[in-house]
Amino acid sequence: MATRDLRFAGQDPITLGVLMRLVRTLNDALGLTSIVVSHSVEEVLSIADDVFVVSEKKVLEHGTPQAIQQSRSEYVQQFLTGKPDGPVKFHYPAPPIAEDILGAAVR
Repeated sequence: MATRDLRFAGQDPITLGVLMRLVRTLNDALGLTSIVVSHSVEEVLSIADDVFVVSEKKVLEHGTPQAIQQSRSEYVQQFLTGKPDGPVKFHYPAPPIAEDILGAAVR
């Protein structure tokens, strides 16, 4: 089985949309399966048959894009909508890097 690592990071919205449609078109035309790992929620939902939302090494939810969008999980909804307030706290300002890495207060 051949695999390819396509990198979508840093693409402008138009290019990202074209790339995602290309993945979908190739999958349909050639009978391929692609696994796309991305934070581009809107784009992934537009081409996916199945979606897995993963956090902290656990699958929070899986299903069709429509099922994921209707999820009752606060975590999933916060990820889909990008809201800063919810079960996942946005921690800004961050602690000093040494404290964050070493886990101890820096003096």
